[in-house]
Amino acid sequence: MDFVSWLLAIIGIGSDRAMHRNDKRAEVARLNAEVAGEVGRTLDILSLATPRLKRLASQIAAEHPEIHLSIVKFLDEQQSMALTMLKQTEDNKVKIATAKGFPDWDRAVRDFQEWRVTASRIPPWVQGVVDRYDAVFLENGIR
Repeated sequence: MDFVSWLLAIIGIGSDRAMHRNDKRAEVARLNAEVAGEVGRTLDILSLATPRLKRLASQIAAEHPEIHLSIVKFLDEQQSMALTMLKQTEDNKVKIATAKGFPDWDRAVRDFQEWRVTASRIPPWVQGVVDRYDAVFLENGIR
């Protein structure tokens, strides 16, 4: 009977490890999806603001070409970075789904938590910059 108890204990340990790994995998997948959602919010903000701000910036291009270029560059860079992050979340989905996606799932959870916190700060920051641009244009009578 001791052998059977020993065997069941080993199976239980393996089962606990597998459940722990699956829990961590699910947590990483959830955090990755939340990052994708934040990036989507950023892209929505940019898609709404870009045409308007580029049109407004083009009105001052003759007098202030450096300001025009600065605004256009900011909008293009932010959109490019957001698309890069979105692609990274898609690549992470594949990595998470594979059996050996991350060697250390605990570390992956910590890294994804940090990434999630960083990603959650991006949409409000982008919205703040867009609002400041709008306020400056409005103050100067550019519509």
